[in-house]
Amino acid sequence: MAAPLKVLIIGGGIAGPALAYWLSRIDAKVTLIERSPHIRASGQQVDLRAQGVYMMKKMGIEDAVQAAAVRESGTQLVDTNGRTKAFFPTVQNGALKQSFTSEYEIMRGDLVNILYSLTQNCENVNHLFYTTVDSITQDDENDPHGKVHVNFTHGAQEDFDLVVGAEGTGSKTRAMMLGPDAPDPRRRVEGAGKGFIGYFSIPSKPEDSDRGTFCHLPKTSVSRIIATRKDCPEITRIYMLMYGTDDALEKAYASGNLAQLKKAFAGIYQDGGWECNRFMEALQNAPEADDLYCTPLEEVHLPRGSWSKGRVVLVGDSAHTKTPEGFGTTWGLIGPYILAGEIAALYGTARWTPSAAVIQGAKNYEEKFRPVVTARHGSRSWIEYVTLPTSRLGTRLLHTFAPVAAHLRFDQGCGLDRRTTKWRLPHYPELTNQLEKVCSTAASSFPDSYYYPELAKLSIDSGWTW
Repeated sequence: MAAPLKVLIIGGGIAGPALAYWLSRIDAKVTLIERSPHIRASGQQVDLRAQGVYMMKKMGIEDAVQAAAVRESGTQLVDTNGRTKAFFPTVQNGALKQSFTSEYEIMRGDLVNILYSLTQNCENVNHLFYTTVDSITQDDENDPHGKVHVNFTHGAQEDFDLVVGAEGTGSKTRAMMLGPDAPDPRRRVEGAGKGFIGYFSIPSKPEDSDRGTFCHLPKTSVSRIIATRKDCPEITRIYMLMYGTDDALEKAYASGNLAQLKKAFAGIYQDGGWECNRFMEALQNAPEADDLYCTPLEEVHLPRGSWSKGRVVLVGDSAHTKTPEGFGTTWGLIGPYILAGEIAALYGTARWTPSAAVIQGAKNYEEKFRPVVTARHGSRSWIEYVTLPTSRLGTRLLHTFAPVAAHLRFDQGCGLDRRTTKWRLPHYPELTNQLEKVCSTAASSFPDSYYYPELAKLSIDSGWTW
């Protein structure tokens, strides 16, 4: 019987805690580190879709997600005068058939807290905060007793059987794994030029809608969309999505200066119509808007076979970012499950040494997961061009088409394509058969079948080919 796997997970967002949970089920000794001094329970609204709904249920967190869910009644499109052009209500069916607003909308911070709670009472999971890694080296892959040697920034050194990078798009673990001469795998999304997405909060007004509200603004030098969402009575969240190149915003983002970022975004959206002036005034003056966060529209393109190197592996956005996509949270839950399952299937068997099981399991994880999670990288689909127009004509066509789409419920199955719907979520008895663990939360039952006919039918019925 092999000794318990000793694992270091770097990054405490969504993928990191999810992986800690699955590895805890095979009695791995897990250390989860986060650079912040506490759980980073921040961020904007996220959702679960497609196989992510099954994964949530499999992890036993559906009740917790439902309890913390944002009660958004649906999504509406408005014109620059605030008039509603189309409304797509939330689908309340407890399954996969979701609209633009998912039934499983939740604030990112609430989901992070739920995921952490899965292992807070696990004796074999240790959460460390305000901790970072300085360097990583590892023994030869052919060494059956090989380890990963980790030097922490505070001076400690420790050896692990497996190190996992889960810090997101700008992963330092990925850079250390690939080496100093490797090119940066992040690529700005092209199309109508480069772009950004930004989020901030403002004090709400009674008339602010509980619907997710999107307004396509007249194109200037860039294409602009502004949106609102309201997860609590006191605060309205503002979303800004722009396609094109704006020099002031590029410079402000590179500087990392909050005041410059606010000024640059205000320069893009001021006088755009609807309530842009109110939103931009709050951005520059309301203390609530100091939570402004922005990121370029970008993807992580790693060469095939490079999600791992020996005993170091990447999960979540560190391996396969696509911003914006709508499936980031779903993939952030599924990838850790597959990685843990593939390693668990080999670890402790007579054929594989512990080191070889980790190395091969990491390779198998990429082989099984990569085709579906990167299927839409490098391109925009026709539906994206329709819903994210970059011209006045495109906006007029959208406002003409949207009421028809709402009536016919084309929004149901949002984001699904034939590859997504036909992909089969693997089943790992090594993970699901061990029901009694030191963790206080047990996973709910999960069907052994891997194929979801309701998804395939939905994709065919709707004709969506994202």
